[in-house]
Amino acid sequence: MRRRSPPLVVRLAVGAAILGPLVGGCAGAATALPATAPLAGGLPVRRHPVALATGRLYTTPDGGFYQDPAVMDVYYARRVRLPPVLALLPPADRRAARDLAGDGPLLEVVARATNRGASTGSVSLANTVLESQRTSQLVPRRVRGAVTHTFYEPIRPILVLASRPLDLCAASIAPGGSVWLLAVFPPVDPRVRVALVAQGLYGFYLPVASGGVPPGLPLRLYTGDVNRCVQASVG
Repeated sequence: MRRRSPPLVVRLAVGAAILGPLVGGCAGAATALPATAPLAGGLPVRRHPVALATGRLYTTPDGGFYQDPAVMDVYYARRVRLPPVLALLPPADRRAARDLAGDGPLLEVVARATNRGASTGSVSLANTVLESQRTSQLVPRRVRGAVTHTFYEPIRPILVLASRPLDLCAASIAPGGSVWLLAVFPPVDPRVRVALVAQGLYGFYLPVASGGVPPGLPLRLYTGDVNRCVQASVG
């Protein structure tokens, strides 16, 4: 029987070498960290991690007739602070998101999508929502009124990030290629099991702060305006 070597575990240090485009950061000295670093750094990196869950989705280059399969591997979910998220939001969204201060940490989901098809397609986490057996129980007890309507009906991302440029919150992937996708959701009650759902595609419960991510997640990521993406999809 072939013995497996123990997994290599490394944490992405915020001071690690930075590669890729500067998005959401300041164009200062070469050692300056991008604004996306707090959301991409500090994750447990393993050489051969097992995804928490895997969903299959289909991309289409021609509006729906031809469809290519893609795989969405969700590797990690963790709680993150509000200030780094505020720094990446458009001004109007930033003002609204400040109402979440005091409701606890936000929930970040880290995934990687791989194109298994024969043509270039687009993938996104902007169309995902958080649910549970009783979704209303995910809403923190102190959340009331307009905040509930804005952020919890449904519980969709307030920020999406990707390792490739975003077009209406979706990143394109060439055949055989992969892209990192991150989504940050509003605070949810940590006592309630949380599921990530893409209607009609996949849905699974996610343990928080469990597992690890493969190497290669850059600290510099592209961000997308989720509200603009949602308005375009229903317009």
